[in-house]
Amino acid sequence: MTAETNAPDAQEYKVRLENFAGPVDLLLHLIRKEEVDIYDIPIGRILDQFLEYLELLQAVDLDEAGDFLVMASTLMVIKSKMLLPVEEVDLAEELDPRYELVQQLLEYKKLKSRARALEKRAIRAGGRVPRPDSARPEDRFEEDRTLEEVSVWDLFQYFQKVMSETRINVRSDRVIEGRQVPVRDFAARVEDRIRKGPLFLSELVASSRSRGELIGFFLAILLLVKTQAIMAIQSGDFGDLRLLAKASVDLEGAEQEIELDDDFRD
Repeated sequence: MTAETNAPDAQEYKVRLENFAGPVDLLLHLIRKEEVDIYDIPIGRILDQFLEYLELLQAVDLDEAGDFLVMASTLMVIKSKMLLPVEEVDLAEELDPRYELVQQLLEYKKLKSRARALEKRAIRAGGRVPRPDSARPEDRFEEDRTLEEVSVWDLFQYFQKVMSETRINVRSDRVIEGRQVPVRDFAARVEDRIRKGPLFLSELVASSRSRGELIGFFLAILLLVKTQAIMAIQSGDFGDLRLLAKASVDLEGAEQEIELDDDFRD
């Protein structure tokens, strides 16, 4: 009876496991927990603990275990390579078997740090996505010279926050029938607008009539930034994002389509 009372149930395990965004996140946690050098990971020790977490995850949610199983397999391969005698190591694989894993961990750690910094900026800004004020958009950057170019990852994080916080009111006489709209059409609209002057992301948020339309603009902006047709810059810690033209680009290859929907309402 006592054992049943003290043993954590599957739901408790699930809550604990949901703290990790994925297998790389879990690995970073284990490395911090063991207080080991990320450049000299004791694969055997980390693998044993990783498998314990994986066993718990499979017990509560098989659908989520896939990526963790792949990582577990990767760790096993690395461990087996490290156990090989030196003379049996392929000359083509002279690099430390852990090298690629370490690079993946460092990249994830960097991205996670940047995401955390953006979250702190949002908190300092009151958790609100800035909206256009009465001043001309061009004038809003005159007093603040701390402009910083924004990466595709930063854009993704910004839109993730926007999508979680924004509520779009769709008037009954403006409802759009569900239809397929190519991303290049949204990209063309963004380019046309930017030709008239800098475009603030908050303007797109304010003018979007549906969740689908907002996602369409988001994908278009990612495409344009990735192809270096436009650049996104930010003022201050969590200022509005401004889009500027860099060069013309052929958008014919952007054949992706999204489904417009008007279910994103208050």
